[in-house]
Amino acid sequence: MADDILGAWRRVAVKRGVGLAALMHSRHEEFAVALAAASLAIPASAASTERDVNRRLGDWLAGPGAMLATDHVELRRWLVDLGLVVRDDWGREYRRAAPAPAAYSEAATALAAVDAGRIAVEAREALARTRAERRALHEARASDRP
Repeated sequence: MADDILGAWRRVAVKRGVGLAALMHSRHEEFAVALAAASLAIPASAASTERDVNRRLGDWLAGPGAMLATDHVELRRWLVDLGLVVRDDWGREYRRAAPAPAAYSEAATALAAVDAGRIAVEAREALARTRAERRALHEARASDRP
């Protein structure tokens, strides 16, 4: 099952401009993996302020979560609404839910065991290499034509 989760993470990591609602309705496995990965940016063991959570999610969106077309505020709201992140009644303290809700538990566990950021970078680099090779092949074929 972990291989399926990592495969879903690789597939979603190479996408661009993905909206959370669209992902939820069309590719629920990829949605679960993306949200589980985002939740891992928030510590489970210690309470974080909203400012710290916003910074962590902003950093995550600039790196591993770059495929998502959202901002840190919308992402934080999704994480809270889905129970991946819990906050106190006043919205002053946040922490990652431990354990993650059942729908995200396997993905969170699998992604916590690996460097999901590195996997995202590797997937994006592999896609870029494949595209460059295809482009070079296309250009070579085009230059051979009379």
